[in-house]
Amino acid sequence: MPTDAVEGRAWLAALPGELAAQRRVMAGLLGFCESAPQVTSFSVGCSLGRGAADALSDIDAAIGVAGGTEPVEGQVAAVLPGLGPLVDVLRYESRRDDPVRRIFAQFADRTQLDLAIVPEAGIRLRERPDFVPLYLVADPPGGQDPESAYAVTGQQVREWAFLGWTGLLDIDKYLRRGSLWEAHDRLHQVRQHIWMLWAAASGALYPWHGLSQALDNDPRDLPPGIADTVAVLDTSDLRRAARASARVLAAVSQAAARRHPVDLPEALAGYVTDQC
Repeated sequence: MPTDAVEGRAWLAALPGELAAQRRVMAGLLGFCESAPQVTSFSVGCSLGRGAADALSDIDAAIGVAGGTEPVEGQVAAVLPGLGPLVDVLRYESRRDDPVRRIFAQFADRTQLDLAIVPEAGIRLRERPDFVPLYLVADPPGGQDPESAYAVTGQQVREWAFLGWTGLLDIDKYLRRGSLWEAHDRLHQVRQHIWMLWAAASGALYPWHGLSQALDNDPRDLPPGIADTVAVLDTSDLRRAARASARVLAAVSQAAARRHPVDLPEALAGYVTDQC
């Protein structure tokens, strides 16, 4: 039997007045979940779940389902116009090999909904400390204890470090070709991997979100030298920033590997440092 949504509704009622628009959308989705037999959970998280939301915060949420996600996706899309004037809705899949369906809805009052519809067998929001469950089914089908999809492994740390170093090689290639825009774009990608590694090293909840998770974890705790990795669209400045990125990448990789032990791609790091 599903749990009632008394606690979820109480949580919504306690939100401050500046979150009235978000409350309206979440309450409507909660009502849908109560009426949909295939829905097993409904949770909201990130800034809302941490109690740090303001009037500009979007609604990061997840609905767990027993069975396929596409039917529920269609049902949710049909419900959205009743939750407020809509500007537009995007329905998409995270990856072609991923059963998770996503809905992004933009409302006319600037409220934004970013909703994941996830098979219950793969959902672990009950264990995510920044997610608040508004609706849960007791002992849902397929809800056994799967390996957490959110755990960071040493292999993941090695992958992020490896991609950072190959990205630096690409920057050198593009600069030799005189393609400044491609070099600039790849510099940004290298920095994304730096942020992921730093988030992993500092114990952030979801390191693959990189910068946002590092700032959420502690906005004062930044990788030493990270400001030096920013460059303008100029050959010499891009090369300077790439060399700075190499130093930061080496440091954050080692920090992440101390927390998630792994053999880092030291041979590749040395090769890239020599080449660039």
